[in-house]
Amino acid sequence: MENGSAAVRPLRPRRRARGLIAPALAVMALVVAACGGGGGGGGSSSSSGPTTLKVGVIPIADVAPLYIGIKQGFFKQENLDIKPQLAEGGATITAQTVSGDLQVGFSNVTSLVIASSKKLPVQIVAQGVQGAASEDKAWDAVLSKKGSPITNPKALEGKTVSVNNLNNVGPLTINNAMEKAGADFKKIKYVEVPFPDANAALDTGRINAAWVVEPFVSQGTVQGSKEVLHPYEQMAPNYTVATYFTTKQYAAKNKDVLDRFVRAINKSLTYSQSHPDVVRQVVPTYTKIPKPVAAKMRLPQWGADLNQPTIQQTADLAQKYGYIKDKPDLKDLIRPASGS
Repeated sequence: MENGSAAVRPLRPRRRARGLIAPALAVMALVVAACGGGGGGGGSSSSSGPTTLKVGVIPIADVAPLYIGIKQGFFKQENLDIKPQLAEGGATITAQTVSGDLQVGFSNVTSLVIASSKKLPVQIVAQGVQGAASEDKAWDAVLSKKGSPITNPKALEGKTVSVNNLNNVGPLTINNAMEKAGADFKKIKYVEVPFPDANAALDTGRINAAWVVEPFVSQGTVQGSKEVLHPYEQMAPNYTVATYFTTKQYAAKNKDVLDRFVRAINKSLTYSQSHPDVVRQVVPTYTKIPKPVAAKMRLPQWGADLNQPTIQQTADLAQKYGYIKDKPDLKDLIRPASGS
């Protein structure tokens, strides 16, 4: 993730993005077929040495707990050697995890719900990142330009709103927030703009509003933009935005390894939530977020609880908004906790 107002890339219309989603899933399905489901063994260890896990992550603040857990020795305590593998997005991470190149991946729940509905063998193993407990602590927002008449959800009707991906967590949560406010989300025109480019697109008038997450919320408000709504927090307090996942095959053959991973990442999530200064120090080490920005931006929220009702909420809305035809069974999508 880059900070600052990079040159605005061309806006991608809705129909093109829809055309990209199906081929991506088709490719992953072929990978599953070629690899017999993927990820059966994975990892590496000696009889006395630690188990090595390649974990796919995106270079954003959300995954700071993984790096903090490594730094604090939480994974080492569980005899695990974590090797973060940076990727541009969740689709790449999902494909690499399904193929067995990665043992664990990080992805937003909406993408995992869609993948599971397509019969890809993904399984959630641990919490990743949550929306804030209340709107005053929100780290995501739909922004409107300084001086814009768009000051409430109703005013978004008929307007062009940017999201980083169509048919995903951004529009899903915005649609929900619009409905709660009595506004018609069907009147929004969604276009794809990467987060680093969104504030520039808003400033030049190429879009009417932009959905962004930190550090781009803070960047926009410094420029005078107004926060129209906070989609994550409108879903539910502590809404589960993203999780760590593996494949069903890997989970079946590596129960002890995953139990150890879950214990360590849960400890890391809890520690990160209570040590924001440590998070702010770590984020610039694996992202392009400058230290001054990391020092001031609103941080995501972390905790060990998966908050399964909000995962079900995502699945329900994904079906309602036409992202999926059939909802996955959460008992199938979420790995049972150790001892269950």
